[in-house]
Amino acid sequence: METARLPRVDGATIVDAFRDQVRRIPDRTALRSRRADGWDTLTYAEYGRAVSEVTAGLADLGIVPGQHVGVFSNNRAEWHLADLGALANGCVTVPVYQTSSPEQAAHILGDGEAVVCFVEDRDLAARVLEVRDELPKLDRLIVFDDGERFDDPHVLAFSELRNIGAARLARDPEIFNSRADTVTPGSLATLVYTSGTTGPPKGTMITHANIMWTLQSSISLMQIHEGERLLSFLPLSHIAERMISDFASVAVGAETWFARSLSTVAEDLQDCRPTVFFAVPRVWEKLQEAVVAKLGETHGIKRLVVDGYTGLGRRVVADRETADYVPVWERLPYEALDAAVGAKIRHEIGLDQAHIMISAAAPIHPDLLRWFHSIGLPVIELYGQTESCGPTTCNPPAANRIGTVGPAIPGVRVRIADDGEILVQGGNVCSGYFRDAQSTSELIDGEGWMHSGDVGHLDDVGYLTVTGRKKDLIITAAGQNIAPQEIESDLRHHPLVSEAVVVGEGRRYLTALLTLDAEAITAWAGAHHKVAGLEALGKDPDLRAELDRVVDEVNRKRSRVEHVRKYRVLSHDFTIAAGEMTPTLKVKRNQVTAANIELIEAMYAES
Repeated sequence: METARLPRVDGATIVDAFRDQVRRIPDRTALRSRRADGWDTLTYAEYGRAVSEVTAGLADLGIVPGQHVGVFSNNRAEWHLADLGALANGCVTVPVYQTSSPEQAAHILGDGEAVVCFVEDRDLAARVLEVRDELPKLDRLIVFDDGERFDDPHVLAFSELRNIGAARLARDPEIFNSRADTVTPGSLATLVYTSGTTGPPKGTMITHANIMWTLQSSISLMQIHEGERLLSFLPLSHIAERMISDFASVAVGAETWFARSLSTVAEDLQDCRPTVFFAVPRVWEKLQEAVVAKLGETHGIKRLVVDGYTGLGRRVVADRETADYVPVWERLPYEALDAAVGAKIRHEIGLDQAHIMISAAAPIHPDLLRWFHSIGLPVIELYGQTESCGPTTCNPPAANRIGTVGPAIPGVRVRIADDGEILVQGGNVCSGYFRDAQSTSELIDGEGWMHSGDVGHLDDVGYLTVTGRKKDLIITAAGQNIAPQEIESDLRHHPLVSEAVVVGEGRRYLTALLTLDAEAITAWAGAHHKVAGLEALGKDPDLRAELDRVVDEVNRKRSRVEHVRKYRVLSHDFTIAAGEMTPTLKVKRNQVTAANIELIEAMYAES
């Protein structure tokens, strides 16, 4: 990477920031997309030209500033071109999760009043066309994949839109800048729909001022510099990925690589070697599992060296947490082994050049963070939500406190309400929900405090610990309030357990639904000479004994009212397709419990 300059975010809008980078670093690589024989690149000059063609093309189609434009696609360069092209036209972008069903897409595009929608391919176009009658305002689809052809005058290829835009620019060279100049900090930039874990998704109204304020605050905190490399693989419809690999990348002049899919991240990391890497806890768990499995294949002297390194690493992390001091007799041998063993592990993962690694979007187990710290990968935890434009708090890289989500980012105020709810004020707080005055008034009170819906507490130096969602609090039959989040996190931390949902609302005690990790359970079955298969193994007495030990260990850390008395192993893992998880891999608690109500009732009926 070239010598980095100090982080700075120029421009009053993300469109201004983009134009500034196109003028300033035209020859620098902006985007990289995977192809069969390598990676295609797009420089900032080419990026600027493509975006201007999209803007001019939309203008030529009669799309005017203030209208809403949908984007329904997997992560790819065209997603960014469509997004920035629409924003530069003064439009409001309305992203749709690529996993959305026709009905879900219809809700977002209809509620979001999209007049045009960019779609990736024939499959996603078909989902929109299936519900066209429910979308009277939607006039046109624009398909990214050039090979797709539709016998429909309302469907246009992305390349055709760019050709239309190029022709318009030839006739009217100032159309791009004249449209971009209409965008102001107060202009609505995007409607980001909530993941809908507890109800229909709501369109969060985020302005250009929200975006730029948040970027200026978080980039200065995390010291993200010009020329960083980022790997984009989480849904761009989610505010976290959008802020990092789309907007922050533009703001600092970074380079975004597009992974082919979530399943290829491990391979794409090897090529990209990001300097800034953001992932959700489930991805960090999978990376750990892969490393542990690889280390488990070592034997003899190599195994002794690896065990010595990881053991020293755990002690070093513990010393830093408890005493903020590492004795020289631990530090020196650890540093020597880290230069050899640790460096090789980091290189094999593809994170050997990463200086900022972030976990967010869901709680991560502290022991998982400690494990990454012990191998020289100091992952920091960030907390926020769509309604705060992404980050609210973040552990500073140089002052990380594992088990917390850090202090408020610069300029943000956080306080705890009498009932434990986390309240937020700052330039990152959204304008409310689109066409939903009632929900907006519940979100932002008369004093301007945003009610996060989460509960937690601040320590004596302002570091926040989140203990759960208010709506997820379990009130037992005896009236005890129990936050299930930490119990579930401890259950999931065992390698065999993929997901856990704790149940107990209005009941005399807690129970849990568990799913098994497919890879871990296959390895366990092989080691114990069992026939693989989740359904059969879920009833295996040896596996039940192992899971009993897991539950007992989790219970020992808690008061009696927080004990999980019974559990059931489901025959399948939760999936996005089944509606059990959000696209960012958070469990939809209500859907899971509703789908397994008979199993839950049976657990309570037994006693």
